[in-house]
Amino acid sequence: MTRLPNSMSLMQPHAEVADGSLPLDKGQLRSPLVWLLLDDRPGHTTQVVGLAEALGWDYESKALYFNFLNRISNRLLASKRLSLDTGRSSELAPPWPDIVIAMGRRTAPIARWVKRQSGNRTRLVQLGRKAANVAGDFDLAVACAHFQLPPHPRRIDVLLPPTQVTTARLKKARDQWPGLFGDSPRPRIAMLIGGTTAHHRLTPQTAKRMAVEVQAFAESLGGTLICVTSRRSGAAVEEALKKGAPEARQHFWRRDARENPYLGYLAQADILVVTGESESMLAEAADAAGLLYIYPIPARPASLRDRLAGQVSAASRGDGVLAGFCRKLIHGGLVVPPRDLNLMHRGMIEAGIAQRFGSPPAPAATEPGPGLSDLIQRIRLLLEVR
Repeated sequence: MTRLPNSMSLMQPHAEVADGSLPLDKGQLRSPLVWLLLDDRPGHTTQVVGLAEALGWDYESKALYFNFLNRISNRLLASKRLSLDTGRSSELAPPWPDIVIAMGRRTAPIARWVKRQSGNRTRLVQLGRKAANVAGDFDLAVACAHFQLPPHPRRIDVLLPPTQVTTARLKKARDQWPGLFGDSPRPRIAMLIGGTTAHHRLTPQTAKRMAVEVQAFAESLGGTLICVTSRRSGAAVEEALKKGAPEARQHFWRRDARENPYLGYLAQADILVVTGESESMLAEAADAAGLLYIYPIPARPASLRDRLAGQVSAASRGDGVLAGFCRKLIHGGLVVPPRDLNLMHRGMIEAGIAQRFGSPPAPAATEPGPGLSDLIQRIRLLLEVR
């Protein structure tokens, strides 16, 4: 269990209520009790912790581990802990929190179980495409616009997910790793490489072509390129990068490395070029870069299931009985619309946050829609209307 101090918290003694927690009424000067339910996915942890830190409240991290029952539909698990490996997971016991922040399908039944134990006092904020689609199960669901979910009064759709990249962390990373680029000429360009996912495939051929193009871009500016891989990149992609950009510096991710200077590259690069399959990496780069380029990598052919889900999603945006029926399928968790990262790329470009690598600059920026400040306001409002 981790509790982080925060100088903004105003903790004052209050009488306890029946479940052992402290009362939280509008106007009282204390920080709410916040739990973060964290699974084993780093991308989930990044977003949940990033949102919690942006709220400015102390929080407790609860590590969750699951048994084979986590594969059962959440409709059957409801608000039970049947899928939780209680022997390995953090203890979940009173005092119950005022608010729970979690991400992903597997954490959703546990969050609902906590709310039930608290006598429905606990407010639930749930992130993620495969949980936020069932927005009615939570007090606030948080989804990215490229999830293509139909509107719901309990959901907020944001362009970019929360991250842990802050001005303070970037400054610390800049000081911690001052020599990442050495005395190399500017502009200093960091190419951040992800890897193959369920919906995208980064082959060695694509990696080599990307390295050749970004190296040529760096040379045209008289600058320096460094290639930075991630845990999904793999040895074949690393070899392709070396062949495609032999003059570039290389930093290859290693599981057993004592330190990861990833934030240092975000802090020190003048330009970032990021592969387009990772929403978390793109959001982190957006929080750091003065100039950001998206390098899309090929998408895998859509499965039959995704094609059907896409048709349901498209129909849900219309009018009439069919549209209403399709919205019910999505809100009930029976259909999960496919994620379309091209929509995220387009939104970032239209908002002036990024450019597509190799394309001319986009026209004047438009309003990006709800962002982190809007999300924070919605969460704070949850506790004011208890």
